[in-house]
Amino acid sequence: MNFNSLEFIFIFLPMFLAAYYVMPAGRRNIVLLAGSILFYLTGVWNAPQNLLLMVLSVIVNWLLGIAIERFCLQRKIWLCAGIIFNFGILFLYKYAGLYDSLTDGSLVSSLKLVFPLGISFNSFRAVAYLADVSHAKCFAEDSLTDFAAWYMMFPTVTAGPITEYSVMRKELHGRTVDVDSFIKGFRDFVFGLGFKALLAGQLGAMWSGVCAIGWDSVSSALAWLAIIAYSLYIYFDFAGYSLMAIGIGRMLGFTLPENFRTPYMSKSMTEFWRRWHITLGTWFRKHIYIPLGGNRVGRVRLIFNLLAVWVFTGIWHGSTLNFLLWGLFLFAVLMLEKFVIKKYLDKYSWLGHIYMALLIPLSWTLFAFTNMRELGESIVRLFPFLPQGETYPIWHDWLDYFLRYWKYLIPGLVCCTGLPFYIKKKLEGTIVWDIIIAVIFVFSVWIITKMDADPFMYGQF
Repeated sequence: MNFNSLEFIFIFLPMFLAAYYVMPAGRRNIVLLAGSILFYLTGVWNAPQNLLLMVLSVIVNWLLGIAIERFCLQRKIWLCAGIIFNFGILFLYKYAGLYDSLTDGSLVSSLKLVFPLGISFNSFRAVAYLADVSHAKCFAEDSLTDFAAWYMMFPTVTAGPITEYSVMRKELHGRTVDVDSFIKGFRDFVFGLGFKALLAGQLGAMWSGVCAIGWDSVSSALAWLAIIAYSLYIYFDFAGYSLMAIGIGRMLGFTLPENFRTPYMSKSMTEFWRRWHITLGTWFRKHIYIPLGGNRVGRVRLIFNLLAVWVFTGIWHGSTLNFLLWGLFLFAVLMLEKFVIKKYLDKYSWLGHIYMALLIPLSWTLFAFTNMRELGESIVRLFPFLPQGETYPIWHDWLDYFLRYWKYLIPGLVCCTGLPFYIKKKLEGTIVWDIIIAVIFVFSVWIITKMDADPFMYGQF
């Protein structure tokens, strides 16, 4: 069940909120857990064993947290056990397919492995929780119900934001739920729904249409237009999901962390990754980069630390070679910025924006194509001075797509700036903003009724 489905908007969410609000404050975590289990079950209906895996993960991590706190002398052993358990499951599901492809084996089919919903994000949250307990940054949760309610919380279970127990502990045990929080949360939810339904869905359709042609048959102009559409699609899809999750969290009395801060307005890739998927970047910095020594080391060790972070970032996203290349590409760009060009990008903002306008689509090209042949073809088409092969595409093919999708491309380019959030900040709480939210909601629902609910792409990670 997706946030942008009619079943979720008009059946699940209203019924859940009704039960949640009438329940006494001390028992709302029980309702939250029950609703989250139901939500998760609808997502793994064709692979119910994954619900059992989720339950096992909850129980094991809850017990490990208690063991780390109570057996202080062995806390490193218990922490290592937790890391092995959580990342072992993650790597089994992510890389069993790669093992089969390299060995002509049948590990996936023999074990009946179906990728579990939200396993990547939950593995990270579990390891963060165990690390925080180990370092005495929070107490272990004594209540299995409260721990499970946080771990399986349906607004974040699919694709984040990555919430840390140490930050949410206070609200988990006592939070304010009132009409004002509901209204503000609903507005955020609809704002994110508009990003997804009105922009991401349409831009994704354009991207799929170009891919269906075959990249050896498109012109350079259409190749650039398509990868720009993909860049906008991935932003509005994921940022839309995050806003919807934050909105639902606010309705429930939780303050979920910001995940995007107008990343496409960055003047360098370094700045971009402080604004994009903020909770993931925070996790890598806190649990990999800083433990390795961070930037308090010599230059060679600093380069190694950053290489480790970006290799891990790449392989976390997937087992295909393109994700590793994507991570290495970002590492190389960040090194170039750190030691050579960032001072110029910071000094001349216009240069930084031009630089990122080129670099962002190129980086997403490596991310988008899991098939290496298609990746090679797309790069060739993006740069017409490279050998183009024997296929000669129609040079004006881009015009047809632009005329069909300009009404989504142009608003997408405008809305990836800070303008929508500036308007939101200025008008929020006024009748004008409520009218805008109502219009976004009506048109979003209308779009959803015209097509099947488009799943959020980061659910696959």
